[in-house]
Amino acid sequence: MKIKSEKGVALPLVMIAVLIGALLIPPFLGHTSSSLIGSRVYGQSIGSQYGADAGAEQAIWNLTNGGITGSLPTPGSEISYTLPESVNGLATNVKICNSWETIASDNLESGGWTGGSGWLNNWTNSGDSGVVTTGAPYEGTYHLRLRTDVGSVSRSVDLSKQVSAHLRFWAKVNSFETGETATCDVTSDGTNWTTAHTFTTADDDNTYHYYDIDLTAYNLTSQFRIAFNAHMSGTGDYFYVDKLEIIWLAVAPQTVASDDFESGGWTGGSGWSDNWTYAGEAAVVTNAGPYGTYHLRLRNSTGAVSRSADVANAFITHLQFWAKVNSFESGDTAVCQVSSDNISWTTVHTWTSSDSDNTYHYYDIDLSTYQLTSRFWIAFNAHMNANNDYLYIDDLAIVNMHGFGITSSAGDRLVKAVVDIVGGQLTVLSWYYK
Repeated sequence: MKIKSEKGVALPLVMIAVLIGALLIPPFLGHTSSSLIGSRVYGQSIGSQYGADAGAEQAIWNLTNGGITGSLPTPGSEISYTLPESVNGLATNVKICNSWETIASDNLESGGWTGGSGWLNNWTNSGDSGVVTTGAPYEGTYHLRLRTDVGSVSRSVDLSKQVSAHLRFWAKVNSFETGETATCDVTSDGTNWTTAHTFTTADDDNTYHYYDIDLTAYNLTSQFRIAFNAHMSGTGDYFYVDKLEIIWLAVAPQTVASDDFESGGWTGGSGWSDNWTYAGEAAVVTNAGPYGTYHLRLRNSTGAVSRSADVANAFITHLQFWAKVNSFESGDTAVCQVSSDNISWTTVHTWTSSDSDNTYHYYDIDLSTYQLTSRFWIAFNAHMNANNDYLYIDDLAIVNMHGFGITSSAGDRLVKAVVDIVGGQLTVLSWYYK
């Protein structure tokens, strides 16, 4: 009887369980379905991240063992490739740069509004704006010119995957009167603009100068936009821009030694092993338009200066300075030379009568291919025939950069890494996921 009684109760209990199951299982299955979808998306993201990591790690191997550094000899050098095999079914794209990666650039040599690379679209221009050949471009045949109070240009670029960005360009101002300005403006949304730099009458020397604007503090979006705007009163007022680029500065340059000659003599500057050695018609003077108050002047065939600095532990080393030539005739020259031992000298630049425009120009000389010693010498020597032939030098520096930038992308993930290699030893300086 007891067994029969238990069997009699079983059917209602089973029916109750089925009813409860019917109520509970569908919502549970819906929850399970959404969890599986979420896991699938998460798995895809992890797969992309593995792919991007694999590309960065392979780039590091190429830098340390694959001999790829020989393809990246100077700052700004880049090399791009795709891994030969997919990772988690995804193609992995890798770019390695020496010191900085160019995101977008335009040297205006297209002669119009469609040139350059890396931008989302062409230049938008309005008012008195043009790409012209007149007014002495900084480099090449063309440069951008804005006039009056309506000259304006702008262009957009995707910076959403960047950890930092710099806008670099050359600009000059001519014939500004009091109150006249030109501006470089930026926006993250196309609506709210911020002035990143203002050019005034204080900049009015009709000479190209270099500008580097750090954009990192702004919101780096997929539709980041830069603009140049004129706020002048007439067509005789000019603002020029040339050789523009937006870069990821993976490694910032460090100054080893410098001298702006503002000491007024031979002992100024910092980072040098000793003072300037000078001979003949060499002097630090105030006349003839220095960049500051003083600059170096060489004359005749006897003017000569030299100085040494310790660059033994440097990796990528550049000599940077401003120079101008005045009144050179045919056969007049001046040279910049370097030496690892103060005995054997190599000429790294020569000035001739074709450079004789009495205008300062910027020079950047790569020293990395020379033997960089603890007493590395630089020198400037005059080979002119009279005291009214001049070479001027100002704002001189020896700088070095340590490091390579790596950008690796797979699927929707991107890695930006910076590594340094000194004496065969690798140091990972940073590793970002975007």
